[in-house]
Amino acid sequence: AEAVEDFESEKILAAYPEDRIRDRRTSLRLIAAALKAGVKLDDLKQAVKAYAKESEGYTRSKVCFSDNWFKMRRWEKGLAQIQADREKAREAEAKGRASLAEWIHERHPLCRHITNRQIEDLIASKLVTSEQVRAAGLQA
Repeated sequence: AEAVEDFESEKILAAYPEDRIRDRRTSLRLIAAALKAGVKLDDLKQAVKAYAKESEGYTRSKVCFSDNWFKMRRWEKGLAQIQADREKAREAEAKGRASLAEWIHERHPLCRHITNRQIEDLIASKLVTSEQVRAAGLQA
């Protein structure tokens, strides 16, 4: 189990800008601690990549070395952004589904552009019934 943890920590550290990796052992230990505390591997890796992209043109005096970055939990800023982006995506998805359901309820001409997959999702989420789909001229 520890070998898997080490491998996962290495993958995350590998996403950190190479010229800013310092005190590899401490960095890996801090990464492992974050993962153990429940931070998702992919989320932490995404936060590291976001920092790498954000700090791309920074001069050496402006960058944060890996040991300090993980020690100061600077990745939390990235996690907050990831969660905010996911929430926005969920809201947009819900809004989109509501619009499609409205088209079906109104038997709108744009109904013909709704895919079978979307129809299945709408029925599964109980936004429309099979009868409403058929009444709109679609296959349920």
